[in-house]
Amino acid sequence: MTPFHALKITPAIQVLKRLSSGETIQDTWIIDPLDPDPLVVSRWVCGEDLRGIYQPILIRNCYIDDLNLAQRTFYERVELVDCRIMTSCFRQAYFYSSLLIEDCVFRGGIDSQYIQGDGPIVIHNTVFSGYVDWGGLQWRNQVDLLDVSFPGGTNLLHELYAHKRAGRLGRKTTLARCHFRVADIPAGLGTAHPGIAPLVESYLGGVEG
Repeated sequence: MTPFHALKITPAIQVLKRLSSGETIQDTWIIDPLDPDPLVVSRWVCGEDLRGIYQPILIRNCYIDDLNLAQRTFYERVELVDCRIMTSCFRQAYFYSSLLIEDCVFRGGIDSQYIQGDGPIVIHNTVFSGYVDWGGLQWRNQVDLLDVSFPGGTNLLHELYAHKRAGRLGRKTTLARCHFRVADIPAGLGTAHPGIAPLVESYLGGVEG
């Protein structure tokens, strides 16, 4: 990622204006909470209000002070690539098209409860430094987690295991080279699943980025 001092400091309100015109946000330090609520519009289809965000959200090589995607429906793709995100919330976010999180570091804990995905979800080469709560997740399409680490802890594996047993998961969920705290790996699952590995103590001591 570009050093912080080389990034252009931009208020969130200006970032939203650029996103509203379909622009990709890159090489930017986004200050103030970034909440896409001003992008929400109503579209009536067959008497139903499909209220949501119809612009793609594409953010690359950015430092984000606060990202709030909670309780929003995204009808176009959402991509966070090579970003450092201090605080964030994904609670009840609904990704109708697709979600890509790649080469990112999330610093604080994340509320991702009841997150939904009708389209594919890919999380790649990303570190979650704080605790991530995935309670009540609803993934109905392909989900790929590749080279993802959760040193801050997460209930993801317990949620996936419970949903799979109850038949509530959609298509295939793939985990490859993902690292979890030992306490977050359900009994017997670590050795049974080649894509899951326990974090070593030296890694838990600090996260770069």
